This record gives sequence, structure tokens and C-alpha cells, in this order.
Amino acid sequence: MLRRKIFKRLLIGVWSLLLALAVLFAAGDTFGAGDPIAQIARPHLYSVARWEVGNFLKKWTHQFREQFPGADTEAEALARVRRYFELTAEINPLRFRVDQATRGFTQEPELPRLRQQLDELIDDREALEARIEETLEAMITSVLKEAGVESKFLWHRLLWPPVDFRIDIVPKTLVISRRDRIELLETKLIEPEITLEERGALEDTIDSRNLSSLVSSLAGLATYPSMLPDHFDLRNSLRFAAHEWTHHYLFFHPLGRAYYRSGDLTSLNETAADLVGDEIGAAVYRRFFATTEEIEAERAPAPATSEDPDRFDFRVEMATTRVEADRLLAEGKIEQAEAYMEERRLFMAENRFFFRKLNQAFFAFNGTYAGRPGAISPIGGQIQEIRNRSANIGEFLSSVAGFSSYEDLKESYGFED
Repeated sequence: MLRRKIFKRLLIGVWSLLLALAVLFAAGDTFGAGDPIAQIARPHLYSVARWEVGNFLKKWTHQFREQFPGADTEAEALARVRRYFELTAEINPLRFRVDQATRGFTQEPELPRLRQQLDELIDDREALEARIEETLEAMITSVLKEAGVESKFLWHRLLWPPVDFRIDIVPKTLVISRRDRIELLETKLIEPEITLEERGALEDTIDSRNLSSLVSSLAGLATYPSMLPDHFDLRNSLRFAAHEWTHHYLFFHPLGRAYYRSGDLTSLNETAADLVGDEIGAAVYRRFFATTEEIEAERAPAPATSEDPDRFDFRVEMATTRVEADRLLAEGKIEQAEAYMEERRLFMAENRFFFRKLNQAFFAFNGTYAGRPGAISPIGGQIQEIRNRSANIGEFLSSVAGFSSYEDLKESYGFED
């Protein structure tokens, strides 16, 4: 039994290395001399290759050391996960306080003590990290298999590709859009340590070329293993771990390989990953972590509410902003569209939704997620309809993964333009 367990881990390790290399060669590091945007952003560009090498050594050194551990009980594994995210809940506000004081925005007479406290909390959390990643990977794997997603390799029934992620500091992304219309042109990965001042200077330089740009935070990155932000709570970690795994799955199918072929295909990939992430993440949380009160609250019918015409509806307001911005840009009123988006950003802030910028690049990037606020594409509803017709997530993925053309998908399902 132990020999079989070791063999299985080594097999997964080899697969993981091969998949990491495949993803790495497919994505690459964008430092090319012929790429003007890369040249402008060069001081801040993030190296996926460097991260992959460092992560592989760290991950599999841990795996080797853990070949003969004492087996955890389920209660011990769950307690470790809960403790990890309790530490995250302590770290996040403390890290913010330290950052604000370090940048001179606030005064903290006890800043050295706060820094020491922060370092100690981070050290405590890092000691749990590798083990809780393995626990959550196993939980997501079990739920995916029960949802009908499974592959067979030789005599082993394994989920392919294996669920594998690292909780880390995730890079940011530089988003480039046309200025005269909302259209995603390209993205570049940016070092996470870039300051607000550096972000603004980089955006100003690119915008001076009659483009629209934004340095935005990421909720995850589909390297292999995928990267998840270290400030997420448990629910969001599960959600985005499943989201990024979906990209790994689609990588081996026509839809994933067609990701960059058009904006619609990018949106199909991201919207499908959102749906799988939301459903699987919620299912894992419900099975392993939800309290009785949470389960009962989820099952209870929503209370009847009367529609308040003055109630702020974020989803509606974002869609309204996008439609009006598109209209102004279509009429050639670029400066008016940009002024309008800034007015709307301030309006959102008045209603406690804060954005550093609302511009063409913002909507070009977020519009690829067709089920999220601000998206106006019909793809969100179409992906949901395919899921509604599917018996489970496995059938849904099998249904969408084989398409390499949006037109073919619409024709197959009878969707109209």
C-alpha cells in the first residue's frame, strides 16, 4: 500500500512537471525586444519561468519529506485548514496597517512591533501552507470526481490534470485596450510589488500612445500549479482553485487551445471556468466546512422583499456604465466617454464600490468574464443554459470543451446572435 502511494505521488509529480513545462512554453515570458509594450513595462515584468522553477523545487522537496508522515485524521486536517484561514484573517488588516504606515499615509508609533507581529503570523501560516494545499486539493478532486469529471491512466483512476495550486503572492496584470473602443489587445504579467505611483506612471506612458491601460490585480493565475492570492478567505480560495483547474482541464481540449484566437473564445473559457469554480467551490465548502446554521440558511427560501426603486444595484449600474461608454465611443466621443466613466467611478465609490480606474482597459479585461457585473455579452447566459442542460459538471465540461469556434457552439445549441 505504501509503495503504491509513493508510486502514485511520483507519477503525479512527473505529470505535474510535464504540464508545468507545457503551460510555460505556451505562455512564455513576454520580454521580447520587438514588443513595444514589453519594453515600456520591462522594469516591472513578472517571470513565470522563475516562479515555476522555484515552486517546483519547493513543492517536491516537501513531497519527498512527506513520504512517511503520520496519517492525519479528517478532524486534524480540517482544523489545520481552519487555522490557516484564521491566520489569514489576522494578517490581512495588520498587513494593511503596516503598509499604510510604511508609505507615510498613517502614523503608527509602534510600527516595529507591528512588523514583528506580522512576520510571526506569516511564519505561523507558512508552516501550515503545504499541508493545507494538499488537503484542499484532495477535497476539490473528490468533488470533481463525484461531479462526473475523471480520467483513467493505466490501472489508476485519476483526475486529469491533477488539482494542484500554490497559495502565494500573485502577480498583477497590465491590460491594454484600444482607446476608441473597448477591445482587449494584450496583457502582461507585472511584479506584485509595483507601487501605486509606479502603476500610474506605467499607465500614463502607455496611454500617451493613444491606448487605454490598467494595472489590475488578479484573482488567480493558471500556471501549473496555479497561483492563488494569499489574502483570500476559504470560500474564495476554493472557488478560484476550481476556476484555475478548469483552465488546466481545457488546456487539453480544443476550447482551451483556442483561448487567444478571439475575444469570444477567451470569454467562453473564462465564463466556463467561473461557472465551474463557483459550483465546485461551493460544493466543497458545503461538504467539508459549512456549519449547520450555514446549511440551514442556504436551504431556507429567500425572504420576500419589495422592490425599492432607489436601491443601488451594482450589477445593473455596471452594465449601464458599459452600454453608455460603448455608445459614446461608437460615436467617436472618446474624451466624453472617458469623462463619463470617471463620473461613474465616483458614483460607485459613493455607494461603497471602489475602483482605482474605470476605463476602456477595465471593461475590456472584466468583460471577458461574461457572467460578472459590467459584462454585456450573451455568452454568460449561453454558458448557463448549457450547464442547465447538463446532468453534472462533468457533462458540462465535456459539452463545451470540444468547441474551437464560438459560431459552432451557437449553431450546435441553437443560440441566436
